[in-house]
Amino acid sequence: MARSPANTRLRERRRAGSRQEILGVAHQVLAEAGPIKLTLDLVASELGITKQALYYYYPSRGALMFELALEELLAVADEVNRACAAAPDGPSALEALIRTYVEHFLPKLEVHRLITIQFQESDELATASKELARVRPINDLLYGAVEAKLLAGARHRKRDRRARRLAFTAHVAAMGLLTMRAIVEKLDDPLLHDDAALLDELCRIFRAAGVEYERNP
Repeated sequence: MARSPANTRLRERRRAGSRQEILGVAHQVLAEAGPIKLTLDLVASELGITKQALYYYYPSRGALMFELALEELLAVADEVNRACAAAPDGPSALEALIRTYVEHFLPKLEVHRLITIQFQESDELATASKELARVRPINDLLYGAVEAKLLAGARHRKRDRRARRLAFTAHVAAMGLLTMRAIVEKLDDPLLHDDAALLDELCRIFRAAGVEYERNP
C-alpha cells in the first residue's frame, strides 16, 4: 500500500528532527574530543543508539563530518553576509568579513579545523555533484555583499573580478590567522602578537586595499 502524502511528510519531519539531534550531539563530541577522535561509535554511544541505527541517517563517518562542516560553514557565511550588507561602504565590508569570520571561530578552533580538513578530504564532495551544488552558493554569502559594496563605491562602477578577488583574499587571510592560531595552540607556543592586534592589522591592510580599489579602478 502506498503511503499517503500526510504520512510521508510526517516521516520526513521525524527523520529531519533525528538528523538534527545527531548533528547536535556530534557538535558536542567535536568540541570535547576534536575532529580526529570524532567517530560514529562515539556519537552513537552519546545518543544511546547502535552504530547500525546511525547508518540509517549517515552511512559513513565522512558523510557525518561533511554535514557538520557544511552546517557550520553555512552558519558563518550567513553571519558574514549580514555583517557585510550592514557595512556603510566597501572598505568597511572587507573589515566586517574578516572580523565576523575570525570572531566566529576563535572560541572554537577545532570546528574551523574540521572545515579545512573536511573540504580537502571529503569523498562526498569530490564524487557527488549534488553535494558540490550545496557548497557553491556559500561563496555568494561570503563574498557577494562585499563585492556589491566595493562596486558601488568605485568610480568606474563596472563589474570586474578585482572586487570579488579582494573579498576572496580577505577570507583567505582570515582563515590563515585562524590556522596559525590553531597551530600554536597545539604546540603550546603562543604567538608574539595577541589575537586583537593581529585582527586589527589584517583589517587595516584590507581597508586600505578597499580604498585603493575604489579610487583607482
